[in-house]
Amino acid sequence: MTEPSTQQPRQSPPPPAGSGGTVPLDSTAQLLTRITAQLGTQLSLVSRNGTRRPMHRTRPSEALRPSDTLRPSAAPRPPDAPRSPGTPTLLVVAHGSRDPQALRTVLALLDRVRDLRPGLDVRLGHIELNRPLLPDTLDGLRGADAVLVPLLLGRGHHVKHDLPAAAAAAPAVRTRVAAPLGPHPLLVEALYGRLVEAGWDPADQGSRSAAVVLAAAGSRDPDSAQDTRRTARMLAERLGVPVVPAYASAATPTFPAALRA
Repeated sequence: MTEPSTQQPRQSPPPPAGSGGTVPLDSTAQLLTRITAQLGTQLSLVSRNGTRRPMHRTRPSEALRPSDTLRPSAAPRPPDAPRSPGTPTLLVVAHGSRDPQALRTVLALLDRVRDLRPGLDVRLGHIELNRPLLPDTLDGLRGADAVLVPLLLGRGHHVKHDLPAAAAAAPAVRTRVAAPLGPHPLLVEALYGRLVEAGWDPADQGSRSAAVVLAAAGSRDPDSAQDTRRTARMLAERLGVPVVPAYASAATPTFPAALRA
């Protein structure tokens, strides 16, 4: 994650025609906010086999205001509203990282979901490296219904094997595993916003003639690479410039190779 900047982020230009009149979002934080808003409102649309059902459009009253931001997780929250009967627990599954900023970001994201859905039981479980670990969180949900939502950007070993295995190892919890967050147009908009924050100017001729490297962690699972390539294609269409996927490990091309290409 990037360090906070004292400069105001540049505003992204209006979305392309045919985007349904979406309110333009001027920061990655707001894009994450919108993702969590859709996530919270669509829990009941996740089928038991983990597939997505058609999503309803966000009502005008749910549209984000330009002032909406992620509230720091350290800030006090008001007491939770009574939990809605019959509503499953939202169990957010993060990968885990040795970088403390990653955990702070995830906690801020969960706080934002709680703000948007008062009364919704929101829990966190990590695949590795951070606590609480996913099995520990599941152990605390005995007798409950839970939807596991992976904070992962595509399919791979964790989504296809680790999460179903963890759910199967917790028979006292009635679980459903949702699809990963991407590929998805909202994630492409988040990437677009991050590029603009980093100085990419869609009106600048130099930016229009440059290429972009989409950096991914990498996986030996071919579906993971396929999803990364799809995200790269979607981002290329959004930017109007070539986007080359590259990987830190387990897949090719590597970052240096992509930069040389």
